[in-house]
Amino acid sequence: MAHKGIRQYQGDESGNIALGQLGFKVVAASNDSGDGNWVAFKVIGGAATTTAAITTVALQGDPLVVTCVTGEIVWGAFKKISVGAAVGTQVLCYYGNPI
Repeated sequence: MAHKGIRQYQGDESGNIALGQLGFKVVAASNDSGDGNWVAFKVIGGAATTTAAITTVALQGDPLVVTCVTGEIVWGAFKKISVGAAVGTQVLCYYGNPI
């Protein structure tokens, strides 16, 4: 079944996702989240100018390859989130509702 984006979630669930109330997984540099249903990621740790190379596998559509600075949040429907080598950087991967 294809992911329906924000319509995949019902009622207050979509607001809870925005707040991270389904939880998150901390992924260190040079690691990945493992397969799952991820709705966002946020780069943490390191100086404000520290960058991290992030590669994702989308639940549907093309993969995303992006360089993010500390504090940046990217929303989407991801199956896997991989973090490149960046000293002191971690990424919070936010869980989505199971499909």
